[in-house]
Amino acid sequence: MSKILESFDQALIKDDLKTQYIRYRIGRLKHQYWLWNRKNKNTAYVDEYDYTILKNCQPGKTIFFGSAGYYLKDIWPEIEVIEMHPIVKTFYKDVYICTDRRKLSENIPFKCDNFAVVNNRADLWTELENITKYCQQYTSIMNEGCRFFYSFRETQVVGINRLIVDMEQHFLDWANSLEKINLKLIWHSIRFDKKVPNNLGEYDYNENPDTTNGNLKFMFVYKGEGEDWEVNI
Repeated sequence: MSKILESFDQALIKDDLKTQYIRYRIGRLKHQYWLWNRKNKNTAYVDEYDYTILKNCQPGKTIFFGSAGYYLKDIWPEIEVIEMHPIVKTFYKDVYICTDRRKLSENIPFKCDNFAVVNNRADLWTELENITKYCQQYTSIMNEGCRFFYSFRETQVVGINRLIVDMEQHFLDWANSLEKINLKLIWHSIRFDKKVPNNLGEYDYNENPDTTNGNLKFMFVYKGEGEDWEVNI
């Protein structure tokens, strides 16, 4: 009798369009907003944090990368959307596809003044050192003074001993360290809410305070000497 893992290793992974869509869909919570909004011509749902980003954008070109930003583009057509998964192009035509961050400047014919990455699943399950590399790759299509909005889920960063590390200070130090790649920290929200039982003595099962957008949120400016702004929260 064969072992389960042996059988799994031998099984072929489906790559048909339906399977690609399902795999993309279950990993992109913001896709649900697009599904809701396309069914209702009179009302549009916008995530609160996405709206905070838009309130803090400066005039110029705005990019949402790997963040299902097409649901926002239906409301604000001037937003440019870049996705890493070609399957997106099958249901939303007006997007740029770039499967490799290192080739952003080759695939995208413009630079931007606002760049948002909201809990991009492709950036996770890795060490902070690699996230730094990703952020540097994003800067390849940023104009000087570009505002960079970056958020992710702490629980999907590896290589940290959470029993002995001051997590809030650890991630704040990381954000400040990005000055070495010309990203100056302007604002941050680092949340590690303590679990508190309700009146029945039960605890919620949420992984963190904001699973959709990430419990770590940062706003930077690229090569922005003197380019601070009054953040609108």
